[in-house]
Amino acid sequence: MWRDVVFVGVGGAIGTALRAGLTLAVGDGLGSALVPLINIVGAFLIGILFGWRSRMPASSRAQRAQLFLGTGVLGGFTTYSALAVEAAGPGLLWWGIGSVVLGTGAAWGGLLLGRGGRTQR
Repeated sequence: MWRDVVFVGVGGAIGTALRAGLTLAVGDGLGSALVPLINIVGAFLIGILFGWRSRMPASSRAQRAQLFLGTGVLGGFTTYSALAVEAAGPGLLWWGIGSVVLGTGAAWGGLLLGRGGRTQR
């Protein structure tokens, strides 16, 4: 169990560092669109990962890869807490709602892609 916690923690640190680096590199150019973009891309990648994982045989190695990449790296990369804070601003509620809807659609599309286009396992 502790090994799994370490995988998630290390992955989360990597994902958070990736998001911070991206924010520093392009944050000024994209402004308030950056957080929803990060979340939508992250949701899409999580969908791909979970779709790909559904095609694999069950194993502790595959489960740890999912914990490291999905919960850790991509969980740290996405930042729905920052979205909630930004959406709380005046007139930005639509931005938060749109991001959640688009993120859900992106995750669904990624899941289909990860499954190889199959809707069921």
